[in-house]
Amino acid sequence: MVLMYRNGSWIKIATLSLIGVSSVVWFVSRGLLRRVFKYVVVGVLIFALSFSAFEGYLFRHSTSYPPTFDSQPGVTLSYPNILNVSLTELVQDVKNTHAFKLLMLEYPNEIIIDSIGLSTMGNGGGIRVVFYQEPSVFLSFHAYRGGPYYVSGGPSNDMMSMSRFARSQTQEAVLKQIDTLGLQWYYDRAVEAYQNRTGIDLEVNELTITLFSFQPSYPEAQLQITGLHKDEQNSLFAFNAFFHPNGTLYRISTPT
Repeated sequence: MVLMYRNGSWIKIATLSLIGVSSVVWFVSRGLLRRVFKYVVVGVLIFALSFSAFEGYLFRHSTSYPPTFDSQPGVTLSYPNILNVSLTELVQDVKNTHAFKLLMLEYPNEIIIDSIGLSTMGNGGGIRVVFYQEPSVFLSFHAYRGGPYYVSGGPSNDMMSMSRFARSQTQEAVLKQIDTLGLQWYYDRAVEAYQNRTGIDLEVNELTITLFSFQPSYPEAQLQITGLHKDEQNSLFAFNAFFHPNGTLYRISTPT
């Protein structure tokens, strides 16, 4: 999938501009100059097609290896391994991919984290790291079913354009704060709150964990943990817990 953005990459803009200018010169010129620009147009077209093919391949196969959070074949995340994930290491692994480095070459504007999602649901679980780039582009790195990251993206909507990641703290500070406590710690607090509210011993075997950027109405990063119990027939909702990065549980919802 070749990404097409409202504010396209400077490489693509420069290539299209060179094709346009060279084509005009080719059509209006004569003799040696015409032959020279004919080869220029052909050469730039070959480069454009080759670059698009390379980019498309790289975005479908961002790395030659899958994220290593589970030893089972065909599985990206499972319970309880999801609780051992370091968000700092996860983001750094994404930034180390060839696809991310190519995107930074093409789109050199400021980039911030929009959200991080971890899930054991589905066949093999999945990871998604979404970046927001000034002024209006989002980039999503997604790995699932034991496969490597692939990249998608496009122009952001108005709500995403208003979103930012914890301006009161740096992104690195938020991720470090969460990693210092550990996802297991947040999960234990959520289970404890659930049991205090319902008086029921909880059996959870599926989890979804999401770190959101702050919204205009709430200028803080939010860590959401959704716990479910999956039996042979379906998954039953257990709780939805929302934390501040410092570990404060400010809301939890349960079926009862």
